Amino acid sequence: MSSAYFIEILNNSGEVQSRQKFSSLPIRIGRGYGNDIILDDPHTAAEHAIVDNNEEGLLIIRNCASHNGIRVKGQAAKQRQDSFNIHGDSVFHLGHTQVRVRTQEYAVAPEIIDGFNHRWEGWPLALLAISLIGIIAFNNAWLSDIENNKTTAYIINICMWFGYSLLWAGIWALANRVFGGTAHFSRHLLILGCGLTLLYIWGYLSITLAYAFSWTLLTRFGNHSEIFILAIIIYFHLRQITPRRGKRLKVICAALALLGSALVLMKNYQSSNQYADELYMDEILPPAVRMSRNHSLEEFNENISQLKTAVDEEREKAKKEKEKQ
Repeated sequence: MSSAYFIEILNNSGEVQSRQKFSSLPIRIGRGYGNDIILDDPHTAAEHAIVDNNEEGLLIIRNCASHNGIRVKGQAAKQRQDSFNIHGDSVFHLGHTQVRVRTQEYAVAPEIIDGFNHRWEGWPLALLAISLIGIIAFNNAWLSDIENNKTTAYIINICMWFGYSLLWAGIWALANRVFGGTAHFSRHLLILGCGLTLLYIWGYLSITLAYAFSWTLLTRFGNHSEIFILAIIIYFHLRQITPRRGKRLKVICAALALLGSALVLMKNYQSSNQYADELYMDEILPPAVRMSRNHSLEEFNENISQLKTAVDEEREKAKKEKEKQ
């Protein structure tokens, strides 16, 4: 028989909100002030449950004639019972409150190796992130400069990039502070800097591969790769806030990426009757980059004929539908 019993109140995520230690049984739980544990839950009775040993000496939790009763987490509401044997990993619903009972003999899981590199903090990390964002901002301003703008135009463009980046990292740092206890601003800024760098590198690489090998899918559906990279950025932001929920965060970010891709496909089809982001590749690189074979004039004319046939069929189909109306 244990000499110490621990009653734990859990939140919806399964984390311990409060834990109380008792040296003897029974332990009474309910909303009334005569209980050993008082619950602030209107769905629990004044005397809702009691933790005690049964006739065989096993630890149990027993309903005290409450209307809502006791239910094991994961089971249907109709499976409420008057009493349950207590196991250290069982979670019981008392109204809307989740309760777990453990004894001092409960064997906890081995410690988790701390993979959180605490040295990656401070100004060196922030300076690296600022350098990456600055290079990207300057490159973007230089490539879009077709009128030989003055230096002030470059400065304004770079300042806007820094402003948006600091705002983005600041929002994530605030969320990290509220839900994780530490801001980690420099880490969130570096995550953004690395993500933007990946977006730019992939943008140039996809254009080059599409032009060199006629892999036009890389550019015609380029928005989907950008959505995927954005989901990766958000994943690493979330991992800083809740590092222990990696699998769940992967599922959430993957679902968000799929939802974003679906919305892009719907938008493209609605605007152009095509799922692609663009009907043809509009980026032209020097001929030396071209690795795919050149197509003959006969092949070009054949493609034009096929396209004309498809367009004529669509026109006739639309005409017949209009006549029916």
